[in-house]
Amino acid sequence: MIQIELYTNNQDEYAELFESVFNFKPIEEKPGWRQLRHPTYFDIMLFSPPPDKSGQSEFLLPKPGEGGKGIEVVICVKELANLRDAVIDRGFECSEIRHPPWGGVEFLFKLEEGYLFRVKQPPTFAE
Repeated sequence: MIQIELYTNNQDEYAELFESVFNFKPIEEKPGWRQLRHPTYFDIMLFSPPPDKSGQSEFLLPKPGEGGKGIEVVICVKELANLRDAVIDRGFECSEIRHPPWGGVEFLFKLEEGYLFRVKQPPTFAE
């Protein structure tokens, strides 16, 4: 199983996106973090670390647009139809639907921190 950890101040907004659009289920929630699981058994952890007594957080949140530089999270789906619209409806900018030369259909979107997601319907989908 793979677990991806994202540091954000938008925990509720992102949890709603992943749960309602991409079928993640909440597994556990405690102050400052939430764990979501996809049916194919990979987790996304959303961390909003609380400040310590000095007002600093143990972990630094990325500056807007700088989170996850050089990393792309790919969510493979059986059917891409309507997912792009659902992401846009929640206020996220998406690329146009692309048809790469290696096959399949995909679009990309970024979270506020810069975390890049590619939603991909591969030419064949293995469960």
